[in-house]
Amino acid sequence: MKIIMITPSFYPVEGGLERHVYYLSKELIKKGHQVEVFTSDRNRNKKIQLKEEIYEGIKIRRFRTWFNLGDFASFFPGVFKAIKESDADIFHFHNYRHPHLLGLFFTEKPCFLTPHWPNYPKGLRSSLADLFVIVFDLFFGKFFLNRFNKILSITDLETGWFVKKFNLSREKFVVIPNGIPENYLTLRDSKNFRKKYNIKYKDFVVLSLSRIHRSKGLDLIVKVSKYFPKIKFLIGGVDGGYMSELKILKENLGADNVFFIGEIPEDMKLNALRSCDVFLFPSHYEGFGIVVLEAFSQKACVLSSYAGALPWVIDNAGLTFKDNDLKDLKNKLELLIKNKKLRDKYSSLGYERVQSFTWSNIVNMLEVEYGRLVDKKV
Repeated sequence: MKIIMITPSFYPVEGGLERHVYYLSKELIKKGHQVEVFTSDRNRNKKIQLKEEIYEGIKIRRFRTWFNLGDFASFFPGVFKAIKESDADIFHFHNYRHPHLLGLFFTEKPCFLTPHWPNYPKGLRSSLADLFVIVFDLFFGKFFLNRFNKILSITDLETGWFVKKFNLSREKFVVIPNGIPENYLTLRDSKNFRKKYNIKYKDFVVLSLSRIHRSKGLDLIVKVSKYFPKIKFLIGGVDGGYMSELKILKENLGADNVFFIGEIPEDMKLNALRSCDVFLFPSHYEGFGIVVLEAFSQKACVLSSYAGALPWVIDNAGLTFKDNDLKDLKNKLELLIKNKKLRDKYSSLGYERVQSFTWSNIVNMLEVEYGRLVDKKV
């Protein structure tokens, strides 16, 4: 099959969406399919000059961005002509409420949508963006969703949300979750990371890895750190516009046991997860939360907010606290710090759970769904 992935951003942009498209594409290519990515020429706040390239076997075509809508959406209308002229068997769109979904109307071939669960809480977007969401969902949402042959939700919770909100049939949905590469299941050396960041063997480390953005709840880590002065709290990730506020908060609270360690190189990330005693993920919303699977893969004990899809991803393999509830976070973290047997229990359960979330397994499911519709068209 020839498959076109259509996404608002892709390599060299880094993020959960981009990794999802990358790994799906890589695994499909391994299975002998042709995969091409249509995307914008936007790299967060600047443009990518190279309009076409092949990256690790994936052909990428970037179209000129006319303007941006919020932090992540962009309008690149050149993609519509490319869709119309393409001889692809499948068009797979990523993200919901984005202008590139208009590409639906430029082909009669089977179209799939992975919405990446866009149920963000109010306040994480601008007030104008929140208004746009209400208007779009009310007047256009069901119309667009019904045009897709299949909607690929990343969790069953997401399916339920769409079905209830837009009164859609569950038969239109298939759960195709996020995943991790199979080699992530190999346990890394916990000493390398601690040595690099001068962390002693006896130090108890609470680690958080995410984009440094308001939506990630990282202020809760700074605030809770005062209750655990002997614990080292490490926050890693690229600045998403929130770092300066976090540093001011740290200074005001005198949180000397909180350390901002910057973006962790990909080859060091799994070492970091293997080295921590608790992986803390206090995000206010996640469509999935791939980093939780990555933490599971290194037997990290996970403590996460009960928000978005995180309860489904974690299931019984980690501990959760009420979103944005500092008292509940303190109590749950204290429980884990004091109870090594409980940490070991979640470490084992997480590693067991992640075994089924490899990209090779996930693409096997996706390939079946593609095949069903392509066969109908023949």
